Amino acid sequence: MKEVLRTIGLKIGYKGNALMPPIDATLHEGEAVALVGANGSGKTTLFKTLTGNLKPIDGNVELCGKPLTDYTPNERAKLFSLVLTEKPDDLFLRVFDIVAAGRYPHSGLMAKLHEEDYAMIQAKLQIIGIEQLINRDFVSLSDGEKQKVMIAKALVQDTPIIYMDEPTAFLDYPSKVELMLLIDRLAKEEHKTILYSSHDLELLMKHASTMWVVAKGKPLLSGAPKELDQEIESYLNIHKQ
Repeated sequence: MKEVLRTIGLKIGYKGNALMPPIDATLHEGEAVALVGANGSGKTTLFKTLTGNLKPIDGNVELCGKPLTDYTPNERAKLFSLVLTEKPDDLFLRVFDIVAAGRYPHSGLMAKLHEEDYAMIQAKLQIIGIEQLINRDFVSLSDGEKQKVMIAKALVQDTPIIYMDEPTAFLDYPSKVELMLLIDRLAKEEHKTILYSSHDLELLMKHASTMWVVAKGKPLLSGAPKELDQEIESYLNIHKQ
């Protein structure tokens, strides 16, 4: 598989204090990886470092064979997109407006949409299964629908990497499962590399294909859930009844 992201001796943390040993890890095209860890374990810090919003204490992050620091902000916007927990709350924004914003890194100084942009927006909405929502007011949608809109925006941005921060937060259980299956499908069928964080360990153990497990002061664990079962209990201080 094509390597998309690599960390080399990456130390993450603040003010020179590393949260864990150096991270040497890779992500490949078509791979969906769940990032799990207790609060304060370093999940958010790792995301911020991988996106260039926080400088590493040491080591490097490489995207598509080049150091992250070699890319301009506009180039980075064409390499990775973000799906965050915070959602727009403007009463006048339609689903189309939000999804179309994903094309801005590709639309030049005038931010003008062209025929191919409209075609891509429609195509990605269909892939997510929400094309019927295109003219709805965003604030009128359910939490699950809003999350799908934000994922469609990330797809429209047309980046090889998508980072998702707690994408299943605030969803009921059936919607969580549906979203997990959608993430897996986008990785496989759209050849996206997806790294997403989650606190839903039970859900991840059933539906995630690969996991990164982080804990303060311990090396990053990587593997399939069934391979990491016992180690995850130790890392996250889980005690089965």
